[in-house]
Amino acid sequence: MKDKQKNTQINDSSSTVQVSDEQQIYTKENSPAIDQEDQDIKQNKKDIKTLYTIGFWFLFIIVLIGCIYFGKSILLPVMVSTFIALLCSPLVNYLEKIGIPRTVGVLSVIFLIVGLLFGGVAVLTEPAQQWWSKLPELVKDISQEVTNATNNAGTSSALNEAIVSSSNVGEFRSTTVVSLVKSIAVATPTAITQLMISLFMAYFMLSYGRSLFTGFLMQFDHLSNKRKTVELVRVIQKDLSRYIGTVTLINIALGIVVGCVFFIFGVEDPFLWGTLAGIMNFAPYLGPLISMICFGVITYVQFDSMSYAFIIIATYLVINMAESQFVTPTLLGRRFNLNPLIIFMWLILWGWLWGSMGMLLGVPLLVCLNTLLERLDIFGRSHLVLRAR
Repeated sequence: MKDKQKNTQINDSSSTVQVSDEQQIYTKENSPAIDQEDQDIKQNKKDIKTLYTIGFWFLFIIVLIGCIYFGKSILLPVMVSTFIALLCSPLVNYLEKIGIPRTVGVLSVIFLIVGLLFGGVAVLTEPAQQWWSKLPELVKDISQEVTNATNNAGTSSALNEAIVSSSNVGEFRSTTVVSLVKSIAVATPTAITQLMISLFMAYFMLSYGRSLFTGFLMQFDHLSNKRKTVELVRVIQKDLSRYIGTVTLINIALGIVVGCVFFIFGVEDPFLWGTLAGIMNFAPYLGPLISMICFGVITYVQFDSMSYAFIIIATYLVINMAESQFVTPTLLGRRFNLNPLIIFMWLILWGWLWGSMGMLLGVPLLVCLNTLLERLDIFGRSHLVLRAR
């Protein structure tokens, strides 16, 4: 009996070993399929997470654009005052170091900005008023030239009558002038109000911004985070000051050169148009295009010569190309050499959001965005997308 029990146990153990060996063999044979299935599940989860992330950022961008668009009246003065504070804080700090109280230094800087603005407006008011008084005649001349061009093109008589009709031309002229007057009358008080709010906010930022920033730094527990924040603000301030300061000097020189060239060509109020060229050049690509159209129109109206208008346009293009392709890249270097396509699309976006002020502030905002992406490393090397190759 004992021998039989021993034999039975031996047989059972051998069968168990055989079964376990078969299970191991089966598991090894099917392990690649199981691993592949696990990888597919993980990949599907990763793809779903990626889709959720893309959807989240898409909705976030849509909501952000909507807030920027509808919050223009509040955000625009805040943005302008922030730029003024970042640009003027080194000067205010220097005045404080040499013994001038900070409040007095801030007020001096603010009054200097106001003086420069009103001085420039006072110098350009008289020629601007003269051209404004010529606006109805200018619209009439342009309408007449369009009519003549249509007649020479040989269009149908019914269309010619509709275009040549003096009542239609007069209606077009009066409608255009009235719409311009209305738009300027509506925009001027708003612009002055936003400018005053921006200056007041810049005063408070320059006076009490340091204490607010110190309180913000106290929220960080680690010293390394505080250092990174301070360094980030300093880099943004340095980059923004360097960019705006350099571009401002370049555009002043551009306006002087354009004014001198127009004076040589005999264009009326040459330095008024030079100022326009300098201001519009703050918006790359779009600004010079608008300036070119304006220069062509005023030259054609003054000299009644299309060839002379083309000469003025070609001369301005040569000056602008020399500035944009050689002078600005040399002075700013590769750090601020941003991708032209990105700049163009960015300016269109901000022009749609905030109009002309959005176009003027667009590139400084892009410079700040480039610095943030480069320093924070939140999106990896995404800042390289903004750079020109």
